[in-house]
Amino acid sequence: MHLSNVRLSKPRSIFLLSMLCLLFAGCAGKEVPEVRGPQYFYNKGTEALGKERYLEAIENFQRLVSNFPGSALVADGQYQLAQSYFGMEDYINSVFEYQRLIDTYPSSEWASEAAFQIGEAFFEQRRHPELDQAETFEALTAFRRFIEDYPTSPKIEIAQQRVTTSRERLAHKEYLGAQLYHRQGHLEAARMSYDQLLLSFPDTEWYLHGLAQLGTLERDEGSVETARQHWQQVLDNTKDAKLRDQVQLWLTELDTP
Repeated sequence: MHLSNVRLSKPRSIFLLSMLCLLFAGCAGKEVPEVRGPQYFYNKGTEALGKERYLEAIENFQRLVSNFPGSALVADGQYQLAQSYFGMEDYINSVFEYQRLIDTYPSSEWASEAAFQIGEAFFEQRRHPELDQAETFEALTAFRRFIEDYPTSPKIEIAQQRVTTSRERLAHKEYLGAQLYHRQGHLEAARMSYDQLLLSFPDTEWYLHGLAQLGTLERDEGSVETARQHWQQVLDNTKDAKLRDQVQLWLTELDTP
């Protein structure tokens, strides 16, 4: 039988019409799903980062970077991804993500910021002077590279201060090592360490501390005049009152019969 010849009963027609109306009404009442493109994930990540919800920020920025590599926002997202790791003090992953930005988007406006932040990530991991100073050395290296690569950055002055602070920490470590040899009676090793300190860190405060201790080695080995010269140089240059008093006492003892 041809479908055109089929006639529906009136109740059945009314039922079908009602169902169609309900179907269309249901569709009209539903919200159109939000398009989750790169801008969506960037905005969500930025909002989470601003509220220090770092894991949420990382998830959103990671989706942006991984799923939309051709987006104009991907370099921004890469930097903010690194910042999110930095914010949660996961410095190892932050360095990895900062370096990825520099390697992948070297012409990005964020490249210089990323280079600076690599130094900051290592700087935040510094240990006490008596402990291993690998992170301090990495910070020093990163800040020197930053200064060389981005000489016009407004953060140059801060980077230079970080270089000075890092060198002071490394010099302190060298001094403590020399002192340990000195106390243990390994005088030749102590002399070599003091000499290395003077050679490598002449612009730090620990230079004068090392020179003062080198003077005690010279005195104990009978080179009184050499000891006197070392101590006089310390007196002429130190701003450390405690060191000055100690060296002055040693000089006085030299002149006491």
